[in-house]
Amino acid sequence: MGGGAKRWRLPSLVEDRDLPRDLPPPLARVLVNRGIDTAEKLRIFLEPPQRLPYDPLRIAGMDRALQRLYRAISGEERVGVFGDFDVDGVTGAAIVAEGLEPLGVPVIPYLPHRTEEGHGLSVAAIDHLAAQGVSLIITVDCGVTACDEVAHANRLGIDVIITDHHLAQSGLPDATAIIDPMLPGGNYPFQDLCGAGLAFKLVQGIYEYHGQPWAGQLLELAALGTIADQVSMVDENRYLVQQGLAGLAKTQRPGLLALYRLAGVDTTWLDAETLAFQVIPRLNSAGRMSHALDSYRLLTTTSSEEAGALAQKLEGLNQDRRELTERAVALGREEVRSQLASGALPAILLVASQGITRGVAGLVAGRLADTFHRPAVAMAMEDGYLVGSGRSIPEFDLFEALTSCQDLFVRFGGHSQAAGFTLATEKLPVLRERLTAAADATLDTRDLSPTLNIDAEVQLAEITDDLVRWLSILQPFGPSNRQPVFLTRRAHVLEAQYMGKEGQHLRFKLREGNDEWPAVAFNQAERWVSGTPYVDLVYSVTIDHWRGMERLTLRVQDFRPVAG
Repeated sequence: MGGGAKRWRLPSLVEDRDLPRDLPPPLARVLVNRGIDTAEKLRIFLEPPQRLPYDPLRIAGMDRALQRLYRAISGEERVGVFGDFDVDGVTGAAIVAEGLEPLGVPVIPYLPHRTEEGHGLSVAAIDHLAAQGVSLIITVDCGVTACDEVAHANRLGIDVIITDHHLAQSGLPDATAIIDPMLPGGNYPFQDLCGAGLAFKLVQGIYEYHGQPWAGQLLELAALGTIADQVSMVDENRYLVQQGLAGLAKTQRPGLLALYRLAGVDTTWLDAETLAFQVIPRLNSAGRMSHALDSYRLLTTTSSEEAGALAQKLEGLNQDRRELTERAVALGREEVRSQLASGALPAILLVASQGITRGVAGLVAGRLADTFHRPAVAMAMEDGYLVGSGRSIPEFDLFEALTSCQDLFVRFGGHSQAAGFTLATEKLPVLRERLTAAADATLDTRDLSPTLNIDAEVQLAEITDDLVRWLSILQPFGPSNRQPVFLTRRAHVLEAQYMGKEGQHLRFKLREGNDEWPAVAFNQAERWVSGTPYVDLVYSVTIDHWRGMERLTLRVQDFRPVAG
């Protein structure tokens, strides 16, 4: 079930430009419409003039964190590393551990169980680490809202260094140091590092403090976390991912090598998209379906035997996750259908079901938000409480809306586009009323039909080898540097075939002049009318790799039949 026809948003026609004249015309149109309209701006995008990675001491709080870490190293203290249970938190925890252990610091990792403990630093976790003799805790991807928990650690004589990129609430914890680019007052030149990125900056800082080079293998983990957390793929993040991809293609980590084999990853053509769709979901499956420590161990183990067993476990968990997600999404869509049947589609979608677990709630919310172009919250029902995970759309700040309802929650947190909470079940009607009012006030005048932003209108003949080469130079793609999307009108359809286990996908053969072009449209088969001769086509350009061969393929995002 879809949320209605997609609107195609074409860019403004801009003719004046000062880009190199030998650029392929479609690429020039892409760049100009992204504000890269001079040769100098293109050079800065591709090769920033600043030395990367940036000096970590420019981050507010880093000097205090490094001084405390130096004391821990000198005093041979035992350090606890508390990470989140998603890939960003897991890779960040592994970065800190792998960075500190060569300096002689015994590190005890702690990753919470999603269902039994939930998100964020807890008193139980602090007590556990205290029992292990820890005198310093470093948080990764969490902690900026943990005022009570940090106070508990302080009472036990344990110092806390917080690294987080989430938004603070009413006050800040009394921590030894807080490293969070979302806090006001800092002057670091890049504000969009994820949890793993900030963990890397901490390790980079302590090595520079000691006058030693940090290990390049840490960038493999930083790249995984950065891609997984979907932060902007520009500036320092672009550097971390580019460098990390080079390492991941020739990694010596037994766990990743085992996971590559099971996922069918060909490292010859490793890119961010391959990691996002084939590797990261498997790493995330542990935190969603079992315990994130399995993914942590897979990333850090030096044993091929342990790596193989852990990779097999993650493969099974990922299959379970996929099946559970599909069932939960179906339940969520059915609830949206019932809401739609009783009136107009609400400005914000809230669904709750016994069939939605907290491990897949965020995936359900994301699918609903993508389908209906509405902010969406999916809630797991657990013993009188609802554990919600929300995903938003660019037009709506979900964290701000939840903050206005914070008196209802047991706990909540997140940022503008992704947030979560725990709520007593009986308070759901009030929450629904308040969030709907907030969404109505923000979104009531907007056209919220799903929108496809198109970078350039082109003829198929303009998709040349030179354009494909330039598109590869623009990688890695991600938020703020999304993969270019093109529109071709009146493409001649020579052939259309159904594919997939349930015939849910389409494979096209298109013709322009004497040339033919392969195209695939995933999950769009139900819209195809057999015999359609021409289509207007919105697509991205990809290179498929199969059995050592490369083939250019158009990946169709939407199409409209055109009368012959």
